Amino acid sequence: MEERHLKSAVRILKSIQYMTLATVCPDGSPWNTPVAPTFNNDLIFRWGSNEESVHSQNVRNEKRVFVVVYDSTVPEGTGEGVYMKGEARELDEREGTLRMYEFYPAQVWINDEEQDDEGKFQKDIRVEINIEELKQALKN
Repeated sequence: MEERHLKSAVRILKSIQYMTLATVCPDGSPWNTPVAPTFNNDLIFRWGSNEESVHSQNVRNEKRVFVVVYDSTVPEGTGEGVYMKGEARELDEREGTLRMYEFYPAQVWINDEEQDDEGKFQKDIRVEINIEELKQALKN
């Protein structure tokens, strides 16, 4: 991981409003949902959802989830995203009519590209980011 990866991850997490929450249905099929979370410097994401929505039911049944916060505001081919694997849980809290949920990442990556010796694009890759370093960088 390079310093630029860490800086990009911090910028994305602080500037992009939505994250895509990937859960698994009881029959094993995938389910993706955009949610608008808040997060703190300990990298705990919180959002409110209807407890009967598919993704909320999926979190109750399977806590392992995958999350992407992707900056699609830039020109094609230049977007960056923060990818996170971890666990989500339903809280005993409500915010109005919505049940509150939390996500705790266990691993974090950012996308990058691999280039040949001449600097030409070869393929997309993911670079793992140290969670503790990311938490520290978010505090600055």
